[in-house]
Amino acid sequence: MLENRGYAATLGSCSADPYFCSLASRYLSATGWYGVGHPSLPNYLAASSGSTQGCTSDGCATGIRARDLGGELTAARIPWEGYMESMPSPCYSGATAGAYARKHNPFVYYTDNASPCHDVPYPGSTGLVAALDSPAPPDFVWITPNLLDDMHSGSVQAGDAWLRANLAPVLASSWFLRGNATVIVTMDENNVVGTPGGGQIPLVVISSTARGRGAIALRGNHYGTLRSIEEVFGLSLLASAQSLSDGNLVGYFG
Repeated sequence: MLENRGYAATLGSCSADPYFCSLASRYLSATGWYGVGHPSLPNYLAASSGSTQGCTSDGCATGIRARDLGGELTAARIPWEGYMESMPSPCYSGATAGAYARKHNPFVYYTDNASPCHDVPYPGSTGLVAALDSPAPPDFVWITPNLLDDMHSGSVQAGDAWLRANLAPVLASSWFLRGNATVIVTMDENNVVGTPGGGQIPLVVISSTARGRGAIALRGNHYGTLRSIEEVFGLSLLASAQSLSDGNLVGYFG
């Protein structure tokens, strides 16, 4: 999950993010995808629970009792991890720590993720590939780069460099090359476009099925992304993820 820059500043121009744009060209780019509101946190909650949970700011409290994707995966005994770059310790509850920001980590907000802990410090590309290629890899992984690497406080160029350094090894891993894996790269909101929703955002689906599709006028938002993930894992559709009008990407998963 990247931050704030929106479609026009990334896939709409490609001057500052050649690697991200190469992925969009080689695989699938949905040109009608949107955030659901502003600022960041409501979008993270929407993408993980199908609802903004009444949150309209980045200062909303933890302790949300609604079911979320993490809780669903845990209940279904599907192994998963939420990797947060620069997080100082597993399930750290503080609002900030260096370049880590809690508002970009949705899982720490829900009580159904309190135990066992699944949101942990990002292990770097080497550690990530080792986990994915291990005999017992997580079936689902969420990654939030830190504030400098997700384009929030750093530049689009810096975010693109992070993607190249961290995603390219994943796409060369046996986990991905076996053919049934899917990577989604998207953004929380477009902070220079107020409407509709949270503004137009980039969304790229990387999989064997999505290869060669290029730019497609698929329309949807974070609720549709959540729906697609829940469908693939056979989970119940949470809140607004039940609405097909919010999009569905499941046909392009590996």
